[in-house]
This record gives sequence, C-alpha cells and structure tokens, in this order.
Amino acid sequence: MDYYEKGEERFGFVSSKIYSIGSSKAMKSFYSFIAGDIKKYKPKRILDVGAGPGDLALLLSNMKNTEIYCIDPSNSMKKIAEKRFTRNRIKNIRYELGSSRNIPFNEKFDVIVTTISFHHWKEKEKSIKYLLKKLNKNGIFIIYEFCYDKLNAIQKMSIGKHSLSIKEAESYKFRGYKKNKEIINKIIKLSFTKLS
Repeated sequence: MDYYEKGEERFGFVSSKIYSIGSSKAMKSFYSFIAGDIKKYKPKRILDVGAGPGDLALLLSNMKNTEIYCIDPSNSMKKIAEKRFTRNRIKNIRYELGSSRNIPFNEKFDVIVTTISFHHWKEKEKSIKYLLKKLNKNGIFIIYEFCYDKLNAIQKMSIGKHSLSIKEAESYKFRGYKKNKEIINKIIKLSFTKLS
C-alpha cells in the first residue's frame, strides 16, 4: 500500500539514508529538547507520526513503563529505524508503515507528536481531525516545526518550505480541544489538548 498522497515528498532508499545521517548529527539538540518537553507530560503511550529514522523515539525509549509507537510512509525510513532499535536493544518501540491519515494501531495515545513532518502533509486539517480522535482523555497532540516568521532571509530560502507560519498555526481550531501556540527560538510548538 502507498501511504503517500500525490504531491507529497517521498523518501526512498538513498534520500532516507542521507536524511538519517544528517538528522542524527545536525538535529541532535533539537530532538533532545523535544524529548525533554514530551517527558514532562508523563505519557504511558506515545505515537510519533512521521517518525523517520527514529531519532525522537530513541531518545524517548528510556522512559519507564512507556510504549512508543512510530509510523512513517517510507519503508526505507522504517528499516533504518528498526536497525537502530535492534542495535540499541530497545524493546518498547513498535514501528509500522502509515501516515497522518492512516494509523495502523487500534490503541489511543496520551501524546501524539510530529516533528518537522507537518509541512509534508497534503491535507493538514483533515489529518489533524483524524489524529485528535486517537487521543486518550486529556491527551495532547503536538506539532513541532521551524517557525517561518523567525527564520532569516537565507533560512527562508533554504528551509522556508519546511516550516509553519504563525498565521497558519493560528488558523487551526477544533471544538473540544484547547489550542496552545509557543515560539521557542526558531521552533513553533502547536498543541491541541483534549478537553474532558
């Protein structure tokens, strides 16, 4: 099954390998920050949407009594991540092919997170609505992206399309969920908490 929508950026064998090498080095402090942020919620079950080579899942895997579920539409990304999990003898991570529109797990989650992946999604609002239904009571869905408004001119040219503007972030509203928006350096954190 093809989990990509027409027009979405695809990651094959070569691009996944290049991305995994770059992300594990260049994005290490970024993922460390996010892992620390997520741990504050004390989740028992986490879903990482667009998990790529598993950088964030690896950093979350040391949480006691926490199950981590990962999905990505790229089989190449999945294979890279699974090799890393095996090499590190990690047992509390499940990784399956899927997308923001197709979650292959029946479980509900305390935290659903996506990091530098949201900009790839073809139908963002539809995907958010779908994912919000996968939250436990008081669960939270968090989007971390580069904040377009905080990038300088050169960064806007290089990673501008891999970012989220404040205006776009403010446009998303869903009944029954509390929205929160934070700007941390050049990162925007957009979250939706399920109201009880």
